[in-house]
Amino acid sequence: MSHQRFTKQFEIYYYQIDRHQKATPVSLLNLLEETAISHSDSVGLGVQTLLSQGLCWILNRWSFQMDRYPALNEKITVETWPSHFEKFYATRQFLIKDSDGNIIGRAVTLWILLNFERRRPTRVPDDFGDKYGMDSTEAIPSPFSGLDTNFAADCGLEFLVRRSDIDTNQHVNNSKYVEWALEAVPQDIYDQFSLKSLEVEYKKEISYGASVYSGCKFTFECSEKCEFSHRITNSDQSLDHALAKTIWIRC
Repeated sequence: MSHQRFTKQFEIYYYQIDRHQKATPVSLLNLLEETAISHSDSVGLGVQTLLSQGLCWILNRWSFQMDRYPALNEKITVETWPSHFEKFYATRQFLIKDSDGNIIGRAVTLWILLNFERRRPTRVPDDFGDKYGMDSTEAIPSPFSGLDTNFAADCGLEFLVRRSDIDTNQHVNNSKYVEWALEAVPQDIYDQFSLKSLEVEYKKEISYGASVYSGCKFTFECSEKCEFSHRITNSDQSLDHALAKTIWIRC
């Protein structure tokens, strides 16, 4: 099937912005995921259809880069397409464009197709590629790197998983891990820098009521840029639930 991309338009609302009246990283990640869900619905492979077949997609990795964040009331377009299916994996690409069509952000996701009754990965059906239409173009070349698992955190916070953190799969929604990772960044970095890029790998699901720890460590720092490694773990830091890397540039 020929290349087929899906687009969805959004306006940035007040509840999606930060103190600078710009969209937050987490709000944009949610819009990207919403676009992917709408794309699947449009080709007959939406959430309810997959559930009726005993299947669901589980997000394994994010790679996210922003040139600039859209402002309050700004209209943006998210463009997405699947670029690769292999065994039980699927790779999805994203572009974020302003109202003039300029690219202001990019992202790549890696998903695993799961048999949710057996809680095991299952091979992607051959006809999925035909239904979506494939496009091998990469929004971010080589989007995923090895993330650090062996470090002592410079700072961190502990969280208790709430009901509002849980998604339709009865585990913590993927955007919550990002919230927890960013919350551990020191306040002076948050005040003076903007998140340029984010990479996340999800390791082990978390359920309601669990206590988790978000720790981060400086890996690079200069006057205009800093980088962090992140770990989301259980409360005693013996089990990794998610790993992340963030790069920040001075506002």
